[in-house]
Amino acid sequence: MLNKPSQPDVSGPPDSGLWSVTNPFLQGPFEPLFNEIVVRDLEIVGKVPVELDGSLYRASSNQHARPESPEKFHWFDGDGMVHAFRIRDGKVSYCNRFVETDGLKLERAAGRPLYNGIYGATGKAQRDLPPGAPMIKSVANINVIALAGRVLAMHEVDSFYWHLDPDNLDTLGKFDFDGRFNSMLTAHPHFDPATNEMLAYGLNYQEMFVECMSFSPAGRVTSHVKTDMPIKAFVHDFIFTENYYIFFFGPLRVDPYGKDTVIQGNGALSFEADSPGRVLLIHRKSGAVKWLETRSFTCDHYLNAYELGDKIIVDATVTDTMIPGAHVNAAEFFPFPLVNEPSPFSGPQLWRLTIDLARDSVSTDRIGEFGAEFVRPNEGVMGRKHRYGYMAGTHAPAPDNRGFNCLIKHDYETGRTQFQHLCSAYEMLPGEPIYVARKDATAEDDGWILAVWYDPRRNASELVILAAQDFDGEPIARIKLDHRVPPGFHGNWIPRSALR
Repeated sequence: MLNKPSQPDVSGPPDSGLWSVTNPFLQGPFEPLFNEIVVRDLEIVGKVPVELDGSLYRASSNQHARPESPEKFHWFDGDGMVHAFRIRDGKVSYCNRFVETDGLKLERAAGRPLYNGIYGATGKAQRDLPPGAPMIKSVANINVIALAGRVLAMHEVDSFYWHLDPDNLDTLGKFDFDGRFNSMLTAHPHFDPATNEMLAYGLNYQEMFVECMSFSPAGRVTSHVKTDMPIKAFVHDFIFTENYYIFFFGPLRVDPYGKDTVIQGNGALSFEADSPGRVLLIHRKSGAVKWLETRSFTCDHYLNAYELGDKIIVDATVTDTMIPGAHVNAAEFFPFPLVNEPSPFSGPQLWRLTIDLARDSVSTDRIGEFGAEFVRPNEGVMGRKHRYGYMAGTHAPAPDNRGFNCLIKHDYETGRTQFQHLCSAYEMLPGEPIYVARKDATAEDDGWILAVWYDPRRNASELVILAAQDFDGEPIARIKLDHRVPPGFHGNWIPRSALR
């Protein structure tokens, strides 16, 4: 194992637990990892399918320097670190690297933090920045995808992504679509298997518009539509069908480049009390727009959507608005509470949303009594009717539970829900499950589930491979690390054949 420290941490001790004794996003599994590590041959319990030939890339929030106000540090603001599990011939190697963003490089050169977090409200004005520095710090901690034969790390406040070396994860530069877009590009593009295109959107809250676009596998823009936005809605994800781009807007607002928000230490996120929910449908070909109104809730992530006659069926995880008229600092409660006070939000739940185009109405139904987040489908059915959904969740939690404790598979045809807790003796913490289809699969769930789990007794993580058709059975393989992978947000399985 090669264990290479990153450049020295600034403005704080190596043990980030000393930064804050109360902030849960700097403690336990969330404690940042400072070393950049290479392991050539990981320990495997079980047998890794030889059909798997590629890498599981995961993005994590991994704060590099002591935050200006550790008690106010927000999970969304940690510096981006990418973790790669490379699988070939039944063997697995691993490496991790910080994404060398402009903000991170400037702070390292200065030897101290320069930027406020986008979400954490410090109440302190941002320090003066060097000439030419970005106004705010984009941290590239949300997602990792493949496009145009490249590995790209993503945030959602810039008009570009970060290009990484697929092997050693060096940051090679920016991937900006030749400067085509003047908006904050999503970190949640989705692949349409019917058209072989990547779909995405961008938000511009200075000029108040949203633009939706599609890309060929080579990264060429194949379509582009644009419409006005009346509100500065917090938008983290979208979904699509054969004919529509679909957005749900809840009570959260976001304004990262506002003159009175991030740079003044007030945070970009706010809660608009008594705001109704809004639905935006944009036709993929004509650009025609349709707005609907619904009750107040926040769509966190979308599993899939499809058209069924005059209806559009949307399956998603949702944070419900429990106290619509509350006046709160939204970042202290979303997505999870940072303070021990009554929250205006529910925890994330699995919902089915039905848009009736004939009646201009939206109905909502919760599925199950479990908590659910980070939903993923078999991406080969996206935009069309699906049967299965996979997610991280909370089910039968222990009294001291503070996070996900299982993976969940839900069958939308039979209504059956399966739970994978991995360990019966104590709770382990799973991340987002990634479905990988078997070559020449004959069923929607003929493949594997890959997810990174944190083991609190070892204070270390492992990659777990499940057979999707034996979801609650014994894992096929458990690939052990001797360090933790701080819980992050998203990632993808990228086959070796998808890269140049």
